[in-house]
Amino acid sequence: MKSKFKIRPTIISIFIFTATIIISTSLSLQYYFLQEFSVNASEDKLISISQNIKSKVISLDKNNKDIINMLAFNDNIEMVPKPNQRHPHLKRITNFLNTNMFITSIYVGDKLDNFYQVVNLTVHHKVRGKYNAPINAKWLIVKVLKKNNNHIKYFEFLDNDLLQISQRNEITKYRATKRPWYKDATNHIGVIKTAPYLFALLKTKGVTYAKISKNKQYVLGMDIFLIELSTFLKSQLKNIDGDIHLLHTNNKIIVSTNKNLILQKNDYIRMQNKLKLSTLHFEIKTINGKEYFSYYSKLNSISLEDEYIHIVMPTAPILDKFKKKIIYSFIIASLMLLILIPLLIFTSKLLIQPIQKLMMENQKIKNMDFKNIKLIKSNIKEISDLSNSFYELSNSIQEYENDQKKLMDSFMEIIASAIDAKSKYTGGHCERVPILTMLLVKEASNSNDEVFKDFSLKNEKEIREVSIAAWLHDCGKVTTPEYVVDKATKLETIYNRIHEIRTRFEVIHRDLYITYLKNIIAGKNQNDELKILNEKQNQLKDDFAFLANSNIGSEFMSDENINKINEIAQQTWQRNFDNSLGISRDERERLGEIIAVPAVEKLLDDKKSHIVQRDDLEELKKVHKKHNFKIDIPTSQYDFGEIYNLSIKKGTLSNEERYKINEHIIMSIIMLEQLSFPKNLKRVPEYATMHHETLIGTGYPRRLSKEDMPIPSRILALADVFEALTASDRPYKEAKTLSESIKILSFMVKDKHLDEDLFKLFLSSGIYKDYAQSCLNPSQIDEVDISKYL
Repeated sequence: MKSKFKIRPTIISIFIFTATIIISTSLSLQYYFLQEFSVNASEDKLISISQNIKSKVISLDKNNKDIINMLAFNDNIEMVPKPNQRHPHLKRITNFLNTNMFITSIYVGDKLDNFYQVVNLTVHHKVRGKYNAPINAKWLIVKVLKKNNNHIKYFEFLDNDLLQISQRNEITKYRATKRPWYKDATNHIGVIKTAPYLFALLKTKGVTYAKISKNKQYVLGMDIFLIELSTFLKSQLKNIDGDIHLLHTNNKIIVSTNKNLILQKNDYIRMQNKLKLSTLHFEIKTINGKEYFSYYSKLNSISLEDEYIHIVMPTAPILDKFKKKIIYSFIIASLMLLILIPLLIFTSKLLIQPIQKLMMENQKIKNMDFKNIKLIKSNIKEISDLSNSFYELSNSIQEYENDQKKLMDSFMEIIASAIDAKSKYTGGHCERVPILTMLLVKEASNSNDEVFKDFSLKNEKEIREVSIAAWLHDCGKVTTPEYVVDKATKLETIYNRIHEIRTRFEVIHRDLYITYLKNIIAGKNQNDELKILNEKQNQLKDDFAFLANSNIGSEFMSDENINKINEIAQQTWQRNFDNSLGISRDERERLGEIIAVPAVEKLLDDKKSHIVQRDDLEELKKVHKKHNFKIDIPTSQYDFGEIYNLSIKKGTLSNEERYKINEHIIMSIIMLEQLSFPKNLKRVPEYATMHHETLIGTGYPRRLSKEDMPIPSRILALADVFEALTASDRPYKEAKTLSESIKILSFMVKDKHLDEDLFKLFLSSGIYKDYAQSCLNPSQIDEVDISKYL
């Protein structure tokens, strides 16, 4: 059950809630726009840093490319001097190294694996130690020359004035043509830049710029430390708590201000994919549990592999100051709200009191107590108008309910009258059953007997519910064909087909006389022929009388009589007219093959044309399953076979017709369950549709037992049977007396078809007498000794 709230706390709560929403929304929007501003400003800052770095990288690439190209213009630059000889451009090379301290060495290698290199020993503190250079050595000259079958590496140490200090040599496996820089240069035109790698001797990262000569004979190269670029990156982070990473395609770091603060490989792959659609990628990322502004962009470098710049800057220093402002604003707004609440509590009282009175009047309307509705006086116009509306509404509802009740009652009576009017055999059944039902229902409700202690109709609405059920208990009969309901003989459909059979007997009777005359003309003895004629015609009359009597269905049909019907049916007669003329389309489809005339036919027959097939069998089975109906469905809708119908053992109805009769209760259930009954009438379908059930599960359509049937349903079953037994307006039977009807009821009680307790109440209360006085003919009312039934 949903929780209920009082109006006063609700108004206060709504005010607080609304004010809170407004304040929260306002502060949220303020925070949002401030945050957007800071994010956009941060993005612009990172883009500016990125542009500076890109310009620096382009500048370094251009400078190093120019050095390579200038050296390449010198003749004999590729020369590898013999031991103890100087390179013609040694002075120029050392000048380049002196003025560009980030260049560690300049070298040349040819396709014969001759190699010449000038190393600046002062560029890094590790260089001197790795080469065991003398203290005063400034330059190292490395030569690799082929001698005999070996390659000899020569080391020559020079001072600042290029004077030799010492030298040594050793056999080496070093081959210039096998080096990556040589291979990369030979596969490209112009100056190339290798991917960053760790210089083997120095364990320090650098790159190599190289260019192959026009004649493809040698490659000129120089090794570059990335120290200058790293220093520049750090300078860009002035007054910014962030980090910069330069990476190439495989996400390996070129230069970084903090090698630990980097993304996972998958993140870089994702950002590279996004860069295919844009020149940059900016977002807020979580790294090591903290949020950072993340900027990722591609560098326009001459490197053989793509290079990227990644800048991160923590969000906290920028966003936190806005959060503090929002918190201060929220505290001030909350204090103002707390001041307004007492004022709201006082003013809300003016609304609450008249509303509470209106609630009391509303409860009266809910309880249908329209007569006691009062007007509530209030200075608040809306409340005053609402009170007037309540008062007018109660009058309107009361009037409307009376109209609806009259409409429904007249509607039920029209349906009941229509059902009774359909057939002279049902008479006033639908009108009289409610009378008897309500007499017994009210008696059971007021009874002090133990068996009825839990049954009580508390108000007029519950009584009306049972009454409506009684009026509608046979509403499904509107779908039952009259000729099935009215079927008084076995061969009757729309008319009594015994007349067709009599006509066939007439034909055979006449044929016998014609045969008699033909035999006399042929010279046979007239007396003998007359005797034969009389015998056959008398037998013919006896056979017709037997069939006609069997057609009445007043007696049980024995197997012997059924055999006799089949014997009589074997007689034949000649048909001379086409039986396919003047018939409907459905009859023609059932007729099947047309037999040419003259044709010999049996006196009685069960033909294919007599069977009306059921085309809705599968759909009907679904309906039965849905509603839990347990009546067997005949495979044919109707079977008009003459032998089949005359052989009905009891009564006049075939299995198909009996199903059609019983189907009225099925249709009643379907019709009533489709109606949207109000809550106070919700049990009408249940009460109205169980009067053909028994107490032991042998009834129809659901084979219910006593436990499944409420008392009103059991009462309706008794009333339905008693009315049928005592009805005097049914031409197919004589009206039974009161004592005969009660005796039959007692048999049905004994067979557990009707409720014994209700039967006893029916007798002991004298209801049977009251009903008899108002609904039976005086000739039917006789003395009943009820003591033998109680």
